[in-house]
Amino acid sequence: MDSLTQAVLGAAVGELVLGKKLGWRAAAWGAFFGTLPDLDVMALPFLDPAAGIRWHRGISHSILVMVLAALVLARPLARRHVERGVTAREMGWMVFWAWSTHVLIDCLTTYGTQIFEPFSHERVAANLVFIVDPLVTLPLLVGLVLALRTDPLRFAKRRMMVCRGIGVSCLYLGFVLVMKFRAEENIAADLSNSHPEGVLVAVAPTSFNTILWRGLIETEGGYFLTYWSPFDSGEATYEFFPKTRELAREFEGEDALEALKWFSRGHWVAREGEDGKLVLIDMRFTEIRDPRSGRSQPIFQWHLDRDEEGEVRAPMLRPKGLDYPGAFALLWERIWGDQKDWDSLEEF
Repeated sequence: MDSLTQAVLGAAVGELVLGKKLGWRAAAWGAFFGTLPDLDVMALPFLDPAAGIRWHRGISHSILVMVLAALVLARPLARRHVERGVTAREMGWMVFWAWSTHVLIDCLTTYGTQIFEPFSHERVAANLVFIVDPLVTLPLLVGLVLALRTDPLRFAKRRMMVCRGIGVSCLYLGFVLVMKFRAEENIAADLSNSHPEGVLVAVAPTSFNTILWRGLIETEGGYFLTYWSPFDSGEATYEFFPKTRELAREFEGEDALEALKWFSRGHWVAREGEDGKLVLIDMRFTEIRDPRSGRSQPIFQWHLDRDEEGEVRAPMLRPKGLDYPGAFALLWERIWGDQKDWDSLEEF
């Protein structure tokens, strides 16, 4: 999830665990430890792209590290607030819960989180929420702000406000679970009639909402994409993307390609870019549909090429020249069931 959500959730945890003794400082500590795991991105400039893919949301997000951090930091941090009666046990729990809520909410996204490092490189990804979802963040933020504006001596009231904020966010996530179940059910039912040879490998929300869902269907030769909204009235439509993985044959066995295969969980396609270089696309992630260019651009794609020394590099490609207001307007229309303009764009 985005850093604001992580910080606010960590601050809420800090307030609940130590707010009575530390006041606003508890929220500050919670926000710090709620954000800390994502500081692993500071190492990315010093890593090659393949190592960077494996590193982010890796060991810093593991259960082992969050437990060790709580054990190691509990006493030193408690000594900083000994005059307020903070015990090492309380500080340890605050570190653990603030850190773990960061990891937990990351597991709800599509990106995936390596919570079992270093014993397993498997990524946990529930495909429940987009990486930025205001309906997760706003209740937490409102509850926290109201709590911090309340007299520190009225801790019961502060706790109630924070709990209400967390409760509303949890209710929303319950709604998301229902929506995901409905999306999977509807997509699978239509798939059995229209493309019975396909396997539904992922259902995930589209950008910034949990109303419109994206279904990824794998066949032997490629992938179908389809979308479902409860407001759809027409028949489901499908876009086909051939795998054409033979384009990447010359890079077989190279660390960069193997890292991308691992990251995509095997759901990738290869394309020849406009400059003739190989482009790898992770099919799990949504794309941006640009009405100005009339095309869709995938969010996660990489150039795969050799440098002058023969080393294989895989820099990430960012969508360029996008009409973001137009793309958001198109997404908004599709959420409410308008498929015409959405389906008229060219495939990437």
